[in-house]
Amino acid sequence: MPASSAVKTAAALAVVGSVSAAQMLAPINDINLPASETASEPLKWLGANSPWFAGPNVYNISSEIPENCYLDQAAYISRHGSRFPDTGAYAGWVDMQERFSSGNYTPSGSLSFMKDWRTVLTNPGLQIAMESPTGAKEAQDLGYTLRTRYPQLYNEGDDFYVWSNNYTRVLQTAQMFVQGYLGFTSSTYGKVVSVTSKGYTGNIGNSLGPSDQCPNFDDDEGGDYAAEWAGVYIPPIKERLHGLIEGNFTFEDNDISQMPYLCGFESQITGRLSPWCSVFTDEELQQYEYANDLRYYYGVGPGTKLEQTMMLPYLNALVGLLEQGPGINGTARDGGSFTLPSLLVTFLNDGQLNSLVASSGVFDDEPALSGSEMNPDRLFVASHYTTMRGTIAFERLNCLANSSIAAGNNSSSNATYVRIRLNDAVYTLPSCQDGPGGSCRLSDYAQYVSEKLEAAGDWVENCNVTVPDAPTTVQGASFYTDLTSPWLRELNPGNVVLTNV
Repeated sequence: MPASSAVKTAAALAVVGSVSAAQMLAPINDINLPASETASEPLKWLGANSPWFAGPNVYNISSEIPENCYLDQAAYISRHGSRFPDTGAYAGWVDMQERFSSGNYTPSGSLSFMKDWRTVLTNPGLQIAMESPTGAKEAQDLGYTLRTRYPQLYNEGDDFYVWSNNYTRVLQTAQMFVQGYLGFTSSTYGKVVSVTSKGYTGNIGNSLGPSDQCPNFDDDEGGDYAAEWAGVYIPPIKERLHGLIEGNFTFEDNDISQMPYLCGFESQITGRLSPWCSVFTDEELQQYEYANDLRYYYGVGPGTKLEQTMMLPYLNALVGLLEQGPGINGTARDGGSFTLPSLLVTFLNDGQLNSLVASSGVFDDEPALSGSEMNPDRLFVASHYTTMRGTIAFERLNCLANSSIAAGNNSSSNATYVRIRLNDAVYTLPSCQDGPGGSCRLSDYAQYVSEKLEAAGDWVENCNVTVPDAPTTVQGASFYTDLTSPWLRELNPGNVVLTNV
């Protein structure tokens, strides 16, 4: 940094020093995570079907801003909040209800409620696939949390943009987030930019759902690995539960994997712990969690070749914005100018989040997951970042030289770093973690991502995109700085989307 930048750094540290030491009012978790009769933390073992909770501090690194550093920009990329089931999942629930409520049998123990169990949706036509009240709370709470966590990143009265994949529940999450972030001014200053991922050549590899225009993309949901593990963990559970049944009833394998799903969904839909959460032990739920890990690791994550690269162009573009720093100007929808928020917030779906986390590099040294044996010490745990409203964040840190040296970085000058957080917990990059607070020098991380993108090969060719006028090089995320593209539209946070788009 030049001398003037050092002065700015010192001034910024003086301003935000008291903030980093503040006792925050925002709760660590959005909702209570109670024990059931049989499990101590049932809602934490459900993978993508868990409500949001703060991830465990796996590296024992404080999430506070490191000493002698200040944060001037951050990017949060989040999955949608908790939701009602999709049509297919709900049809499965109805089928289970019909089978469980009929037949000549008597359930006992933790299954004694089973014959009387009814699905919890009260108006399926209105509720299916939409964000649930818990999801709305998760989104609004995230808005409040980030507004108070980074007060220096927003000036009251400024326009505030967020971006969202063009799916109803994702848009609803984005709108609820802005309401939580801006409060009563959300309809005046808040803007949700909806990013459509289909129908245009310009958004090929340039959206928040790039796999939608990648013909070779194939998420097999874990394939043989997931099937192998199902054969390991489901039979003992099924045998145990059959011991609670007197009479003529036989569980299907799918029933066993659906019950933890119901534990998570029913709990967040009703705001009360589902009775299904008391059917399984902690150990059994952790086995279910591992099934979720295999689903993502070998479906869209590090265990895939093409699928894990879907969000690499996006990540490369995002890191480019972090390199530019705060105060970036873009082209507004009307052709005028607008300034990107210093807090860049984006919402998408679980598959895209997993591809992005895989691209980020935090799992580069993780041994491949086994389909036959669960490693309890693995780093890759879907419940730690693919929960409902699961989040990856990139924090841009400006640090004085002495903090860099203290962290083991021998640079004698001030520098800018990037730090990665999954569900709020700090994660390090195996090849670059010697900056303050486990961070990586931003220029080094930009080079890492650029080299990873190049090594992955041509995105269009890999995907076998053959439509006329397809781009030769995909842009990744032009929608942040150019709002004039025809696949973008702006929504008011106060007019919440109520129908499927």
